[in-house]
Amino acid sequence: MNIMKAIKIFGVLFILGVLSSCEYNFITPDTGAPVDPDETVSFSEQIEPIWSTQGCTSCHPSTAGLDLRVGYAYQSLQSESRINTENPTESLILTMPGSSGVHSDKDYVSNQRELIKVWIQQGAQDN
Repeated sequence: MNIMKAIKIFGVLFILGVLSSCEYNFITPDTGAPVDPDETVSFSEQIEPIWSTQGCTSCHPSTAGLDLRVGYAYQSLQSESRINTENPTESLILTMPGSSGVHSDKDYVSNQRELIKVWIQQGAQDN
């Protein structure tokens, strides 16, 4: 048997072996645990940490007067009118992340948006 022919056969068998061993697992996005609107959402324990984990605090203690750092976020959200308790889904704290412009590449992950919405529906308490 010709050595070149043996190398070609080995190469084809190797590629077929690699391709047949590949498996694709479909990834389902993490939507987080469902938010129970009957359970009280804690601003200090559940809402305020979101902005630190999403990197919002790197721009917001200074941009547009909104300060999302722990200990400052609640007062800042109130004074900057970012919360709409009459129509929570129109609250700027919900609509700005993921929208066009500066915030188009920033967005909430998992169930964070739903959690914030429920907190606002519950009266947006500083708890």
